[in-house]
Amino acid sequence: MSTTQTITIEPEAEFSTMSNRPSNSPKYSWELGPMKLIPTPYHQTGATDDFTAAASEMALVHNCIVRCFNSIYLQAPHIPASEHANFVRYCIAAYESLHAHHHGEEEHFFPDVERLTGEKGIMEVNVEQHKLFETGFVNWGNWLYLIDSKKNTFSASTCVTLMDDFLVPLSTHLSDEIETLVSLQKYSDVLDIKAMMEAEGQKVMGSMSKTTQLPCFFLNHDPSFEGAWHSFPPVPPPLRWFLRSVCSRWHGEWWKFSTVGFDGRARELRFRGEK
Repeated sequence: MSTTQTITIEPEAEFSTMSNRPSNSPKYSWELGPMKLIPTPYHQTGATDDFTAAASEMALVHNCIVRCFNSIYLQAPHIPASEHANFVRYCIAAYESLHAHHHGEEEHFFPDVERLTGEKGIMEVNVEQHKLFETGFVNWGNWLYLIDSKKNTFSASTCVTLMDDFLVPLSTHLSDEIETLVSLQKYSDVLDIKAMMEAEGQKVMGSMSKTTQLPCFFLNHDPSFEGAWHSFPPVPPPLRWFLRSVCSRWHGEWWKFSTVGFDGRARELRFRGEK
């Protein structure tokens, strides 16, 4: 099979004024941590093979997760009581979205890689990394559900403390998995990685609510990242606009905490403790 693919990096007109911002020049608080944004293999090497493309797209997905969780961690101490309910729903959306992402990998993508390569356990490191943050992650999610069901009350310190239990291993996993995908290049004769990633993306996105979960990704993808990713995710532009700018407004009050607006432009966090 062919292992070459054209990676679209041309900026859309509406974002062209931001397209040349260097990726190593932070502009927003959420770019600085606590989780680090992941450079794409394409940006690092310029390679355009299918495995670099797949790993680069996964890095972009993971960066949506990074931005979302950074936005939660940084804003939690500054959320006014009047916004606690909306903030908790934003947190739950993040929790459910990440759970769906990793569930899809373990149920479909990882087993398919093992089956096609004949290498049992080839993705075991990734599964083990999931386990390293799972307990803390689930504890945080369960706490959020208790608040949402009025069985507990929001506490900024509790939120941050619970997140401290899983953010480091989660960040490590999100970064390491990109290298794993690139390393699968050696199996290019049996892995159609482009088709596999497309199928996995369709399954996961199809399982997620367009109004309560997918906005976590669409409203935490910075199109100006590395000056190249205005056409991500790789869906028709009208559909991308509809999912980001229309579906996300259904629960618009939840997404005021995100790092990207309905217009697709990156923005500073609304609640930073500044007067």
